[in-house]
Amino acid sequence: MRARVIPQQTLERPLLLSIDLQTGRVTAAGELDRLVAHRLGDALYALSLTDHRCWTVDAAGITFCDAEGLRVLAASAALAEDRGCTLRLASPSPFTVRLLRLTGMAGLLDPQADRSPVDAA
Repeated sequence: MRARVIPQQTLERPLLLSIDLQTGRVTAAGELDRLVAHRLGDALYALSLTDHRCWTVDAAGITFCDAEGLRVLAASAALAEDRGCTLRLASPSPFTVRLLRLTGMAGLLDPQADRSPVDAA
């Protein structure tokens, strides 16, 4: 019997992040899932070390979010609150807006985004 080595395939999908410590803004693009969501948490933790009172996530490029992505957002919002700051998602897709509303996390939405029309279906 011969053992065959099967090359490991990475299941990790890219989550591209850009952190602007000067403005307190993180730009995220890609899938916010269990394999990479911690990266957003790390980026937001970096903002906790700045003097910014409002942390912004530009969510326009987020194409998917699973339970771990939601958990990271909730944990980051709690961290912001503990530090006397707020966390806001700017420019979210209709998918993200609907997901946050359905999970009771609409408080993370930028007030303008929360007023945007979203398909009720």
